[in-house]
Amino acid sequence: MAKARTPAARQQKPKRHIGRWVLIIVLLILANLFIGVGIYLYRIWETLPPVHELKEWRPDEPLRIYAADGSLLQIVGPQTRFALPLDRIPVKLQEAFIAAENARFYSENPLYYPVSFPGILRAAWVDLIHMAPVQGASTIPEQVARNFYLTPQKTITRKVAEILLAYKLAQHFSRKQILELYLNKIYLGQGAYGVQAAARTYYGKNVDQLTLGEMATIAGLPPAPSYLNPVVNPELAKKRRAYVLKRMEIRGYIDRAQVEKAEAEPILSQYHTTASNSAPYVTEWIADWLSQQFGSDFTFRSGLKVYTTIVPQDQIAANRAVAVGLENYDMGLSSLDPKAYRGPIATLSGTALQDALQGKRPSMLPARDPANLRWGVVESSTAKSAQVSLEGKQTVTLTLKDVSWARPRYGAPKPRSVDAVLHPGDLIWLRPYVEASTAGAGQEWGANVWSSPGPHAGWQLTQIPQVQGALVSLDSRSGAITALVGGFSYEMSHFNRAIYAYRQPGSGFKPFVYAAAMDAPALLAAGHDHYLTPQSLIADTPLSITLPNGQVYSPTNYSNKFSSTPIPVWANLAYSHNVPSVRILMDIGIPYAAQYVQRFGFPPKQIPMVPSMVLGSGDYTPLQMARGYAVFSSGGFLPKPYLIRKIVNSNGTQISLLNCPLGYAPPPDETAIPPGVAYLMTEMMQQVIKIGTGVAAQSLGRNDIAGKTGTTNHETNAWFNGFTPKITTTVWVGYDDNRSMGRWAAGAREALPIWIHYMRTAISTRPQGGFFRPPDVAGPTESSASPVGVADYLAAYPPVAATASSESGEGSATDSGSKLIETIKNLF
Repeated sequence: MAKARTPAARQQKPKRHIGRWVLIIVLLILANLFIGVGIYLYRIWETLPPVHELKEWRPDEPLRIYAADGSLLQIVGPQTRFALPLDRIPVKLQEAFIAAENARFYSENPLYYPVSFPGILRAAWVDLIHMAPVQGASTIPEQVARNFYLTPQKTITRKVAEILLAYKLAQHFSRKQILELYLNKIYLGQGAYGVQAAARTYYGKNVDQLTLGEMATIAGLPPAPSYLNPVVNPELAKKRRAYVLKRMEIRGYIDRAQVEKAEAEPILSQYHTTASNSAPYVTEWIADWLSQQFGSDFTFRSGLKVYTTIVPQDQIAANRAVAVGLENYDMGLSSLDPKAYRGPIATLSGTALQDALQGKRPSMLPARDPANLRWGVVESSTAKSAQVSLEGKQTVTLTLKDVSWARPRYGAPKPRSVDAVLHPGDLIWLRPYVEASTAGAGQEWGANVWSSPGPHAGWQLTQIPQVQGALVSLDSRSGAITALVGGFSYEMSHFNRAIYAYRQPGSGFKPFVYAAAMDAPALLAAGHDHYLTPQSLIADTPLSITLPNGQVYSPTNYSNKFSSTPIPVWANLAYSHNVPSVRILMDIGIPYAAQYVQRFGFPPKQIPMVPSMVLGSGDYTPLQMARGYAVFSSGGFLPKPYLIRKIVNSNGTQISLLNCPLGYAPPPDETAIPPGVAYLMTEMMQQVIKIGTGVAAQSLGRNDIAGKTGTTNHETNAWFNGFTPKITTTVWVGYDDNRSMGRWAAGAREALPIWIHYMRTAISTRPQGGFFRPPDVAGPTESSASPVGVADYLAAYPPVAATASSESGEGSATDSGSKLIETIKNLF
């Protein structure tokens, strides 16, 4: 007979069933969770990129532009990188990063490599306590995975992807390969990626030149490059350095003595730019042309290296010459027209004043100081002097001589006291003191030139000039551009006036037409029955030409005066007489002249077919003018100006310059004009320096200089185009809006002093030598030995007793001669 179950027994059985079902449910939940996690991980794994491609990885490298001597002019690109193989990175620097970022990097324990699971748990606990993702636990493989493939965003999905990628990396790469990728990719602040870029940025060194303290400082940057920046936060950087050094000691990488020595090193970091940026107009042109040809990514990320023709010392001299020359004009120191001071940049008070006095840059200033200027704040002023805080770094004293130019308005008398100009709180521009002197004193075309007594000579009040200018200098034979300035300040205006500003050259165009008249073989071949020589006499009397539209063209000389006797061709050029120049043009014919001047590189569409052509009524750039004058300097050869010698890609292969307008081309083998004509024109332009409008250039103390001034109607443009046997340099000065520079502005006063200041440096390394006298020139003397005048001529074409030019020059104001009238009819 069965034994009856007790109530307790009857209750125990359901409990066992409940426990079994709970276990089953828990197992099902865990299984589903496991399957879900597996699917989640699989989906992430499937989206991960292949890592084997990193074996061929080359870092994005910026465009680098070099000067002629191999020095770096500019780095152009979003990042600064210098990739190095691991064996070129000091072992101590490697160990500093390992100690600070992944102490168990070389561990064989799978708990610590490639992912540190204890580190993940520790970071998760800290994040849980703070209820936010505040601590990372990424090993070096994980950081490589994140730096190459992931975003820095802190999410679970990103962290999981980072872990999986770290395992992929560990499967395909050795530890040394991963470390090399890491040390070349890691961001270390200030646009520096990789340890070499950081060493250059913070210390101006290569990695193999770093001290242990500097290595530890750089190794401490990865967690927060901006916050731990040794320049911005030296104290924080010092604490972080101590932490890295301690970790290195714990790992046995260094001993205590090395720690103490490294900790004793002062934090002397400062930003080091690897480029001088002395030629911003050049580097911008190159970068623009490359990006237009190859696209931005290839230009700025593929590691292109561009080697230019810029000579650093010449470029620096050109920058200073243009800046000081334009400032002098704006201050009324070069022009005969007095100028006015436009007042301070601003008047500071309160907190703004105190901040400026402590060196904080006022917000109303441009991001960088333009050209050679520095900002200052007036602390106090009296009748005799003013105390000025120079960028909050030092106090300088300005006396009356330093502000005497600063008239309160145009035409007003000079100030008689300093405090009439400067007041406490004035934010002003200063420049190093410039000492002016008159070159060619006592002569009609003397001009103010200047020199810098030295860094201790003091400072002057100045202002940002409204007038602009440009300078271009090139090797006369090869066409290599050795210096180029496109304006007063690249920071203020990026427009490159040396290459893109088309302006009237005024009398600077005369030599090209005179050369056409001197070229006897070309004239006779064109059907003319006569030619000119430097000694041919040309009438300087009033001239009127009736144009086909019925208007009468009556050129005048700059002085509005005429000569009572005919003047030799060479003297007309030396003194820049306009009316005889128009007579010469009309005598040889406008069509012939227009065709001939194309030999100097001027496109036909830019040459105006009018009598004023010879007076520079066409529009040309400073670069075009310099190229044209190089024909005279080189003995008749027309060079192709070029800035770029070669472009090399990251593999060392040269890129073709075939389509580059300023790329290298071999010098021409054939002359554009006969050497004898080039020499005669050079002799005539040497007279410009000896007795004419360029006498101020005598201050250079050399006899191998020739050139021509140029001034346009209403004084809107001022030029000087000059050369030696090796260098040709053109300077232009004018306003961008074509307004007048003043009644007395002229190429001799505004452009020539800039040319002189630049050439003083450019010719300093080149010995003096005469211009080559070709065998097709005859005459009693060479120009360098001739005190005044030009007696030479083409050997086969001696001077004649009378020429059509001299005869046509004897007409009255209305009788310009039948030949002139016939020429105009034939023209149209």
